[in-house]
Amino acid sequence: MGNYDFTKQPSLLIQGAMDTETAYFIEHLEEYECVTIGNWKFHTGFLGAKREPVIISKTFQGMVNAAAATSLALAYFKPWAVINQGIGGGHDKKFHRGDIVLGEKVVPMGAIAYAFSEEGAGIDGKSFSLLPVEIFYRETGKTKKVTEYPCDGKLLKAAEQVKTKYHTGRGVIGSGDEWNNQLDRIALLRERYHTAVEDMESAAAAQLCLSYGVPFLGVRILSNSIVNGEKFDEAVGIDGQKFMLSLIDQMREYM
Repeated sequence: MGNYDFTKQPSLLIQGAMDTETAYFIEHLEEYECVTIGNWKFHTGFLGAKREPVIISKTFQGMVNAAAATSLALAYFKPWAVINQGIGGGHDKKFHRGDIVLGEKVVPMGAIAYAFSEEGAGIDGKSFSLLPVEIFYRETGKTKKVTEYPCDGKLLKAAEQVKTKYHTGRGVIGSGDEWNNQLDRIALLRERYHTAVEDMESAAAAQLCLSYGVPFLGVRILSNSIVNGEKFDEAVGIDGQKFMLSLIDQMREYM
């Protein structure tokens, strides 16, 4: 496949924010090439036993970085699907450090509106609701306001069928430019939005994929679980990538 054109032929975009979420992929790429667009590098090649054409994108951390990297990749490479994966912090006690959450949907937990209160009334951290985000749908040319981003059912089913040593399960991914360490805050997010894990990138990627009409899946391996007293260990990002390689090898059966 030496003449494979990643800008014109089908390819899968796999994203991670940090080296611990992308380096293992890049090391295992066959026929590796690197494309630089603006401040972002996109690593193309073939992964897995079935040599799946992929683009590996290190987005850097945070929503703005993820949005920029996703927008560039969607416009330049036109991938057939996007999987945003990496490490995340646990909200649901049934998931422990090293477990993998397969996203049913992504909730932009940083997009919130607080209820009005008078000056001097104090700060009420519970009086908020999700702020609907405007989406421009490329196919229809129309806009719609939404409060969550669904993950692709076929990609999710494929991920559920992966035979792996890791404990996996469906869950809601909460996403925003925040790192929550207050147990009451996490409990509130669980109560209102049923979040299983949080990250700082997937909502940005999911929003753009919804806008472009591109299938999206979020996958997060827990690097820490404050609700279970389990401390942060970013090294589990390698295990997340190994799981992804297994998914890549069999996902076409479900698409």
